[in-house]
Amino acid sequence: MPAVTIPCCPTAIPIDDASDSDSAKENVTTTHLPLFKSMTIPKGTTKIENPFSVAGIPKLEKFVNLDHLPDILVVYDKGDITNRSAGSRPVYYKRAYPKAENVVPGNPRRAALFLDTANCIDKGRRSSVYQAPFIATLGPKGAPRKHVLVAAKVANNTCRCHQLLRDEARGFSTFPDQFFDDTNASPWALGPEYAPLVEHLPAMRPRYLLSWAARMNPKPTPQEMVPPIAPRFYGYYVPIESETSTRSLARSHRNCEDFQNSNCDVSHWPKSIMLMEDCGRRINPGTLPLRHRVQCLQLVERMHLLGFSHGHARASNMLVQPGPLSLPQEKRSMDTPSFRLISLGRWRGVFHPLALESAQGAMRAFVKGRENDVFFALHELRLISAPTSHVEKE
Repeated sequence: MPAVTIPCCPTAIPIDDASDSDSAKENVTTTHLPLFKSMTIPKGTTKIENPFSVAGIPKLEKFVNLDHLPDILVVYDKGDITNRSAGSRPVYYKRAYPKAENVVPGNPRRAALFLDTANCIDKGRRSSVYQAPFIATLGPKGAPRKHVLVAAKVANNTCRCHQLLRDEARGFSTFPDQFFDDTNASPWALGPEYAPLVEHLPAMRPRYLLSWAARMNPKPTPQEMVPPIAPRFYGYYVPIESETSTRSLARSHRNCEDFQNSNCDVSHWPKSIMLMEDCGRRINPGTLPLRHRVQCLQLVERMHLLGFSHGHARASNMLVQPGPLSLPQEKRSMDTPSFRLISLGRWRGVFHPLALESAQGAMRAFVKGRENDVFFALHELRLISAPTSHVEKE
């Protein structure tokens, strides 16, 4: 099979623009990145008989700094998952979240993604998830390219689904380090009533300005650690018209911004892609021992202690995989599983009001979301019995 190449592009491609932003409200960035170099990725691709195959490819399980994420994503779509069928030709995407802050003009980071309907690992009401081979540097310029597996999430065919995926990507760009890495058990060790509710820096922030004090005085490794809350995030990418176009194809209905009332069919819309860590499959509370169900509840509680509500903390939005993750994959076991929360499109944050929303409004939304999270998590994890009078709401 011939090597996979990113063709030359004679014109500038912005990472995003104000007029055609994926949200139609936010100016994600105005940096224009000319793609003038042809690049073969990776070296030795000719040795890969089937680039869409996931067999034998390791999962990407490391946090990737904002500065090391690709700016341009070249997608080979086998099965028209993105609604952008181009035959054997690739389709082009640009990163919208997390927002680029340290882009070198004229030298964007590029990566390749291979989507195949045969690699679907989950289909829900609002989205579908695929295992996808991913080829990218994911490190400093000049570092070797990596060939790894990620989970690629795309919306289903209503504008509500598209809106939820955009909101989820915005949340992943906002969540702090504690969502994605093993963290010191303090301040959770003493219980929720003792944990201060403070604003945290987002994990997806530039890391190239590490202070002298931080380099000379690294934090000591704590004795007790708690696991990550959510899958690691590798970017949200919106479609662009072609390799020579600057126009985003991501769409939204301005009169359907409230996802509670936006179930209109948009099966013709090009689909954006959210890349994240593959963290296993949905849990089955009926087969989990009590201690593991409590661990799932603790993920929800820790999210609340960081100032965020999930908005839909059901058992169907919790994943399990063999653990512990500190061991090589071949030594992990379901006797010591690892859990994560997913489907975070309905998140709310105490310190993150929506556009035109007051700080008090954000707090009220967080408190309401927290109450719903606790109720549904306790009920669906079979830690309490739910009152029959409660009416389920999305």
